[in-house]
Amino acid sequence: MSRDKRYKKIKGKVIYGKTTEERFQEVHGITIEEWEAKGEEKFKAKMGMSSDEWYIKQVKSLTSIEYLKYKGVDVSKDDVDLVMDLQELGLNDGVINVLLDYVIIVSKIGFIHSLVREMGESWHNKNISTIERAMAFVREVWKN
Repeated sequence: MSRDKRYKKIKGKVIYGKTTEERFQEVHGITIEEWEAKGEEKFKAKMGMSSDEWYIKQVKSLTSIEYLKYKGVDVSKDDVDLVMDLQELGLNDGVINVLLDYVIIVSKIGFIHSLVREMGESWHNKNISTIERAMAFVREVWKN
């Protein structure tokens, strides 16, 4: 099958959708938004809170060093210095944890301290001072 064809065969069925949303709906019979809503309902039923509430609780409950350890990072002196630099910028531990989580998830080249410092400065300059604002910013970045 050539790359320029606009269809794909999935489990013996030809999918004609041109966009991700169209292909997803053809395969699953619902939109991505509906799929996510179902997942959120299941999560809330199981945990007794929304996934956002659960995440906020997680990032609030740990210091940034504890959060890095929780995420499986072997914390070095440079990591401690990085966290201290971010705190000196005026970012609180919850916002720092969201920033660190974001970097851990999206960074394909590793945990580059200078890049994280720049991002922290950017977040500070954009007045991202709460966990909720940090989460909204990350979601907006994901969309683009």
